[in-house]
Amino acid sequence: MNYSEALKLVKTEFETRRDCGHCEIIRTNLTYDGCNGFCVVIYDKGSHVILSDMGETKEIFDEVTEEEWKELCASHGFEFNHWHIEKVLNSLDDVYDYINFIDFISDKFFLLDDD
Repeated sequence: MNYSEALKLVKTEFETRRDCGHCEIIRTNLTYDGCNGFCVVIYDKGSHVILSDMGETKEIFDEVTEEEWKELCASHGFEFNHWHIEKVLNSLDDVYDYINFIDFISDKFFLLDDD
């Protein structure tokens, strides 16, 4: 699936906002911590299309180490690539899985600073 096809598919279920020619932000109406909205984008990598958080999740939960991110992502079928959580986009199920994973992370780490 190319970027144009993927974007058209995503827009059947979600509102998006153009970020640049090769990236659109997907509106989820969810937040990491009650203030900072989830960063979920559809990103054209040329040969394939990915979902990415553009590195924002690690900014919110900066106490999590790179090794912890890699292990957490790998154990749930995602890739932690240069501080970005990524997943190849093949279907709308991938978008829902991605959003659910970010939500899982938010639930897991939101109160980490309160311990």
